[in-house]
Amino acid sequence: MSKDTFDYGTNWVRYVMELKGKLHRTDEENAMLMLADVVKLYNVKMPHEVTPEIEMHYGLKTGREKTADNRDIFRFTLDQRLLDLQDPAHPGKQYWVQKGDVFDKLCEILGINKDTNFHKQIRKQEIYEEDVKGSEWFLHILMYKDIVEELFGLTVPKNFVDNPLQFFKTFCFKVMGIVCTLEQVTPFRKEEHEDLIKEHKAGDIYRKYYGGTPKSMHQKKEYSWDWIDKKVKAGDELTNAERKLRALRRHVAIHNKQPQYKRYLSSLEKSPLKSYFSNHGTKNNRKKGSVL
Repeated sequence: MSKDTFDYGTNWVRYVMELKGKLHRTDEENAMLMLADVVKLYNVKMPHEVTPEIEMHYGLKTGREKTADNRDIFRFTLDQRLLDLQDPAHPGKQYWVQKGDVFDKLCEILGINKDTNFHKQIRKQEIYEEDVKGSEWFLHILMYKDIVEELFGLTVPKNFVDNPLQFFKTFCFKVMGIVCTLEQVTPFRKEEHEDLIKEHKAGDIYRKYYGGTPKSMHQKKEYSWDWIDKKVKAGDELTNAERKLRALRRHVAIHNKQPQYKRYLSSLEKSPLKSYFSNHGTKNNRKKGSVL
């Protein structure tokens, strides 16, 4: 299909309306309707701009609006979250306080704060088992898994303690709409990591901390692995070459090309969730104060 096949103007709108009115559509015509929906939801200008990340996000079974709601709940202040709990017509129905607590702990891992648009803070990064296991989010899921299952409709697997990355990846995608993949172990290839070996030799890492520079590449790799682990535990910044070696391990890769879903890009003040419950709470407060 050519990039220039479609005119997203009057002709395109008319074409889509005609397709919607047809009783019997071909597979290609159904695909065109899906493309029209993607164009509307993700600010896509041309068909070739529909990335694998958009396709993955578009197929979210839990609902894109729900993930947008969850991002808004994260950004709510505690007082705003309490609106739901204190609403006499809907006591605790949306569980903003409980959900927000889980989101706060998750976003500590991802380096996302409340002060800026959630979507703009998602960056390409790798999350490792030790990152998850060393977090409050991990402890929270472990201690309150029954509540977590009730709130989010996700079953915490029995092997969560030994394998937290699979559930972490599922939670990020299905609950927060963050496109990510679980990357498996990649074999070590000497030629791809020569810069790291040179870097550690130049920094005298092997001599200072391991008694000398070994001759075998295998031993250099093992020392470099150990040095990287020590830096991670100490909270020190890794170099690009060190991050490249660490990425050979099993990890969750947060994608760089996050789908530009329209609700993700809007301000918190325009949140339908915030607007609805704020207005609803105001109406209830008026009723409580009424003498009628």
